[in-house]
Amino acid sequence: MTNTKLVSVKVPMKIFRALPGAHKGRSRFILSALEEKIRRRESEWQPTTERGRRLKAILDKGRAERGEPLDAEGIARELQERRGRFH
Repeated sequence: MTNTKLVSVKVPMKIFRALPGAHKGRSRFILSALEEKIRRRESEWQPTTERGRRLKAILDKGRAERGEPLDAEGIARELQERRGRFH
């Protein structure tokens, strides 16, 4: 069972005509575009309050220690390494 939700939206014909056809990657195209938009929005966030700016400064300081965020493969690799150490 997948963890998905069905979303229905109205799209102007100009945009609809530019989308790939059904069974030709339309869903993959739309999901990829949404993920890109969400990633872009997350990276552009800026705090608006003094407290938010202080918390962001703390997060920025710790970023070097945390390193790059892991993707699914990186998480799997890290779990294998950790499990291997303890067993």
